[in-house]
Amino acid sequence: MNKKAMASILGLCFIFILTAVFLANLFLPDKSFSEEENRVLQENPGFSLSSYMEGRLEKKLENYANDQFLLRNTFIKIKASSDVTLGKLEANGVYKCKDNYLMEGLTEPSDSFMKNTLSGLEKFKKQHKKLKMYFLLSPNAANILEDKLPATVRTADQDKYIDQFYKSIEKQGYTPVDVRDTLTAHADDTQIYYRTDHHWTTDGAFLAYKQLSKVMKLSDNVSYKRYVVKNDFRGTLASKSGFVNGKNDSITIYMPNKDKDYRNSVIYYSDTKKKTTEFYQLNNLETKDAYTVFGGSNHPMYTIKTPSKSSEKLLLIKDSYANSMIPFLSQNFREIVVVDPRYFFDNIDDIIEAEEITQVLFLYNANTFFEDNSLEMMLDA
Repeated sequence: MNKKAMASILGLCFIFILTAVFLANLFLPDKSFSEEENRVLQENPGFSLSSYMEGRLEKKLENYANDQFLLRNTFIKIKASSDVTLGKLEANGVYKCKDNYLMEGLTEPSDSFMKNTLSGLEKFKKQHKKLKMYFLLSPNAANILEDKLPATVRTADQDKYIDQFYKSIEKQGYTPVDVRDTLTAHADDTQIYYRTDHHWTTDGAFLAYKQLSKVMKLSDNVSYKRYVVKNDFRGTLASKSGFVNGKNDSITIYMPNKDKDYRNSVIYYSDTKKKTTEFYQLNNLETKDAYTVFGGSNHPMYTIKTPSKSSEKLLLIKDSYANSMIPFLSQNFREIVVVDPRYFFDNIDDIIEAEEITQVLFLYNANTFFEDNSLEMMLDA
């Protein structure tokens, strides 16, 4: 076979492969969630004139192509393995840090995000002027544990963006809950973040809860016993990066010394129509994402009815950082309505009215908050 014929065959094979990949991407059903990265994937955004005019459609289409690409997870693993083999300190946005920590870089919010989200929050507060509203924006590990990052790494100034955001919402009538000093003060004596996962630990969440209690003037007289329920946890940052850092994590849970304080609560998941009295789903400790021990998988909305003597009813608008704090909050409210804007598509105003909400708490980690527009979309619905 001559070179010209070989080139023709190779060219046809290349065209065939591209066509096959294109058709597969076109007709295979979209995936909504990545277990490896523990995040929501961009599904087909469709077309709307408003999103096109605001410039959001182009970004969503780009994210859609990246998130739904055929064999995406396989290619991510191949790249991560290659980076590890070459001795790199960064793989798929994850840094190999001191003391066996893996950390993500810090997100820089766009001007349009800040403008649109602040506009939605302002509108929401004006609609519910009588409700006390609080906003806890948790810093990420690369902020609080910055000294553990590789010396050559320079991340976004997360403190600057948190300060700007807090200043803006305070003018709108929200009460910011700043936990940065609290977490920093305990960074040397407490493991605040998992080494292999992007979440804070239960110990970190408890420190933040203590600060939140002061700001919200919540009763803080419950004593807890701390239990280690898993010693070999490897989280999403380990999966995403491919780094073997030589150190697994422990997962802990806190139980009140008065067991009845938890057991008499009833949790109802509206999407699955299931009820439980268990805040901690211990069976999930053996699954890939053991962090789902805190409340299970992501739900659009669920309600928690407690035996608390308080008459207050809390609307908690959150991402997964809130999951490990919810058992603590249950001691302070008669009812908690938990909403995750990434999956919630109903009218939030109707929920406030139907459930007779008296207080609202937004709880996010800064990285997730600054790169996700689901809150803006929910508030503008």
